[in-house]
Amino acid sequence: MRSPIWAKNMLANLFLAFAAIMICSYMLILGISLKPLLYKFFPDEDPIQLVNGALIYYFFFEFTIRFFLQNVPVLSIQPYLHLPIKKGSIIHFMLRKSQLSVFNLMAIFTFTPFAIMGVGSEYGALAGFVWWLTIVGVAMTIHFATIFFKKKLNDMPNLLVGLWAVFLGLGALDYFEIVSLSSVSDMLFGAVIGQPAFAAVPIVLWLVFYRLNHGYLFNNTYPEELATKKEQAKISGDFAFLKRFGRIGELIALDLKLILRHKRPRNTLVMGGFLLFYGLIFYTQDTYMEKFDHMFLFVGIFITGIFLIQHGQFLLSWESSYFDFVLVRKTTFKEFFEAKYYMFVAFATIAFVVSLGYAYFGWRIVLFNLAAYFFNIGVNAFIIMRLSMMSPKKIDLNKRAAFNYEGVGAAQFIIAIPVLLLPYLFYVPLAIAGYANMGLVLTAVVGLIGFLLRDKLLDWLTKEFTKKRHEIAAGFRAQ
Repeated sequence: MRSPIWAKNMLANLFLAFAAIMICSYMLILGISLKPLLYKFFPDEDPIQLVNGALIYYFFFEFTIRFFLQNVPVLSIQPYLHLPIKKGSIIHFMLRKSQLSVFNLMAIFTFTPFAIMGVGSEYGALAGFVWWLTIVGVAMTIHFATIFFKKKLNDMPNLLVGLWAVFLGLGALDYFEIVSLSSVSDMLFGAVIGQPAFAAVPIVLWLVFYRLNHGYLFNNTYPEELATKKEQAKISGDFAFLKRFGRIGELIALDLKLILRHKRPRNTLVMGGFLLFYGLIFYTQDTYMEKFDHMFLFVGIFITGIFLIQHGQFLLSWESSYFDFVLVRKTTFKEFFEAKYYMFVAFATIAFVVSLGYAYFGWRIVLFNLAAYFFNIGVNAFIIMRLSMMSPKKIDLNKRAAFNYEGVGAAQFIIAIPVLLLPYLFYVPLAIAGYANMGLVLTAVVGLIGFLLRDKLLDWLTKEFTKKRHEIAAGFRAQ
């Protein structure tokens, strides 16, 4: 309670606490309603078998979400290492404290009512308790496995590739009906009901991963490592090939190093890569393909411009820690914005090239993505860069990426309106008149005109920044 950081972030803490309570409440309601809902929608199926068969998918989804959002409780150890307390005891304290996680509570709140109302009512109190204990054991195993794998990634960067290869391989086996994962899941979790001794397996795994984490942190947690090892481990390269583009290339290389060396900007890059698969939500649905294909323009804007949207909205905030240096260094302000712009164009181009794989669902999708690509590099890029100057907030690059709301201000809520709706001003009138393809052409032409006029638009951005630079710098210093 004495911490000035707690008082400073009081609003964010209250919001997160409210969000956690809401999530747990929804999960509890879902757990209470689960059995009646399954009886209603699957009257001929056994609800316990249905839940057991879906658990493997639930825990896979939970592991994926945890991997990107769950915090590793390592930096929390740093303030205690100088105290006359055994380091092993400190690590035990932090690992046990980490178990009070929203992700763990989600599984407990969801499946505790079903353990009582579903399994317990059918097979008895002992079976219900053992089944619930298995769920808790698996959730806690995933909790500590996530922490362990995230720490190991510093030493073994290819570990994530291996994990995803295993998950994708299992998914392919299920998709091609070689092995049914739901049947395997039902067999594993159903076996606990018949043989309660099997519940010891996830409990043992829970303890194993706990000890693995404790041993790893005990051998690798020192004050000097916490201060310097992160920077040494993140090797981002010199991007020497960019030097051929002169000063602009050097500035782009600096931006890429900033992205790769820090968690939060790097997270925008990683999430951008995953969200390239966003189109699969829409392109695989016949309803959208036949009746609502106008949604594909929104999807195209999102796919080809996700990095621009995520990273660009904090354009100045990323450099807030040394913003005064940005104002006085040899680089001109126009070169500063040119480097940002061409980096966005490069990432949008890469995203568009990758999105060409969606031609499998029809060449019309490629036309939507092409129009969205031109609109992003010719219009949206300049809108986002301009809105990023609107009272930007300071961001500490050394802080975590998950549940970090530093830098979020009014601009972040406004950006979505022009970026996602503006292309429809050019597309919808012609689409309503029956000339949808001409609407796409018009959208692309508007973007192409913006790209051809990029020098004029960059001059405009430079002029706007020059007028506001001292106000922005003062705002960063005040924070």
